[in-house]
Amino acid sequence: MFYVIKNNSLYEYGDNLSRAWEYPSEAKELAGVDVITFEENRDKYTISNGSLVDISNTETYLNSVAQKAKENRIAEIKTELNALDLKCIRALREGGNDEDGVPYIEKFQAEISELRAELSSLQ
Repeated sequence: MFYVIKNNSLYEYGDNLSRAWEYPSEAKELAGVDVITFEENRDKYTISNGSLVDISNTETYLNSVAQKAKENRIAEIKTELNALDLKCIRALREGGNDEDGVPYIEKFQAEISELRAELSSLQ
């Protein structure tokens, strides 16, 4: 992939240099990366001293990825808890047992307890 940095920003890039580029003489090559891969993993690159640098192995980037994964899991847990709350309301209203004879409300409460424990460990 070839790219041009202007004013400390990625100005233009592509798999091939083109006459349509405004600054083809200033283009640099990012070896081993094509445009599709770059666009899918754009957060793995930063501009440093006028060049694109792969930061995917840095502690800062890895911490950022871990933090995003943690935030995503927290959002998933909250969604699951909301769904279980609705199931609990229905179980209170209608009652009933699952195939093992365990009341639905107890089953849902156990799931809620597990999710709340995981949520509190993440926060």
